[in-house]
Amino acid sequence: AIDVAVYPLHAELTVENGHPIIRDRSGKRALFVNGLRQMEALLQDGDLLEFGEQGPQLRFRLSSDQASDRKSWRTIVEDSQDIVVRTPHTRYLSPLYLARHILRDIVLHASPAVKAAAAIVLIAPLLLISWLGVVVYREHQAAAMSERRLAELSSQLQTGRLTQTELEQRIEREREGAEALRRQQEGEIAALMAKLKVMEAARQSTQDTRAIQQQLSAIRQSQSFAEDIIRRFGGSVALLQGGYGFKEKTTGRPLRYQGLDQLGNPYVDKDGNALVTLEGIAPRVLIYFAGTAFLVDRAGTVVTNRHIVRMWESYEPAKEVIAAGFEPDMVLLRLFFPGEETPYLLTEVTVSDQVDVATLRMDRVPAAATPLVLASGVPTHVGEPVVMLSYPGTVDTLLARTAQSISQAILAKAGGDPVRLVNEVAQKKLIRPLATQGHLSDVSPDLITYEAASASGSSGAPIFNRAGTVIGVNHATLQRVEGVHMALPIRFVADLLNATQQHNPQPQ
Repeated sequence: AIDVAVYPLHAELTVENGHPIIRDRSGKRALFVNGLRQMEALLQDGDLLEFGEQGPQLRFRLSSDQASDRKSWRTIVEDSQDIVVRTPHTRYLSPLYLARHILRDIVLHASPAVKAAAAIVLIAPLLLISWLGVVVYREHQAAAMSERRLAELSSQLQTGRLTQTELEQRIEREREGAEALRRQQEGEIAALMAKLKVMEAARQSTQDTRAIQQQLSAIRQSQSFAEDIIRRFGGSVALLQGGYGFKEKTTGRPLRYQGLDQLGNPYVDKDGNALVTLEGIAPRVLIYFAGTAFLVDRAGTVVTNRHIVRMWESYEPAKEVIAAGFEPDMVLLRLFFPGEETPYLLTEVTVSDQVDVATLRMDRVPAAATPLVLASGVPTHVGEPVVMLSYPGTVDTLLARTAQSISQAILAKAGGDPVRLVNEVAQKKLIRPLATQGHLSDVSPDLITYEAASASGSSGAPIFNRAGTVIGVNHATLQRVEGVHMALPIRFVADLLNATQQHNPQPQ
């Protein structure tokens, strides 16, 4: 406990046989010498005396009879440091406190020579220290403002981290959507079959019944076309997963979470925003994304969209973080082929500045996958049937195509971690592309427009014609027109591959 009593006689200092001795006279053992409780102690030069626990402190000094009663420069500095160290204050103000106490001791206890020298030596550093104090304070204020700004920006970033409950809800919505689409297709076939039977029973014209039979045949051929494409080429269409963070431009320090809870979720503020910082060693803030890529040669080159590997260029919250003094930093870029448990790591080869196309190279060549054939120079026509192989919706769509018990087991093991989730799905060999059927509605030298039931989230996917060659790369979906999608003609990919080959020829 803190001794707050005031004693009439706290301690007695005497000189015996030429040695200074101090004795406790409080009756409460309230004398401390160099931090140790003492009843009596032989004092040495520089000993620290404390009267009462956390009470007044004195520094004991010894000097000869001939010595001046003025303090030396060294003693002034040491005593001032003692006072600053033992005085509670804001850390960045220490230089100002030290300068103040040194100046006070010089005025009160220094010799005239020291005072004169100090007037010359200390004025310039004192001004410098004062200026530095102001600078540090401003930097402290700027850092605090930066932390608040980072928190605001991070609240807008959708990093891809979801709780298990959120993932379960998304998977269930995907299941419901797939089931609704299946029922719609079955309903269309059933309606046509029923109409055909009615017409045949009523003995209506052969022309009417033939029209319905042609519609049924077209549906069945379309289904057969999609099944054939996925059987022949599905193994060459891969799931691409990436993740990027941000680094401070001036220092290179990465943006990090302040910490994670036991479930691996970031600490949040009272508004639910993730707490971020530029200090420490906690996990980095990463924004995860996914798309589709496809193999085009035996050297391990794959094609995807530019916007897949430059996600921050079109994502407004990321653009705001960059404008605040950060730069994007790609941390994760990998591929999973159907049936393979181990991912392929990717490096960029060429990212086009003119069109939404990019080529990447794998760290090794897949043994099972066969390069797709590009239909460069092959004419395309409006009305031509097409099939797209892609990974729309990514993990939630993949899990929605499995039994509920399997998806729940994977979620229980991986939680909401995007990297672990994809690893678990690959381990179960559940990665396989989805076939989307449609037909070309418009063809131009720079853009292919096609209509399909659903293709949202299929960036980078190959578009196949009936011959099984790739005529385009899926590019975008018209938001205001349901079922209408756009692809880039495959000639852009061929041009990019040719340019890359000329600048970086592969060894034979």
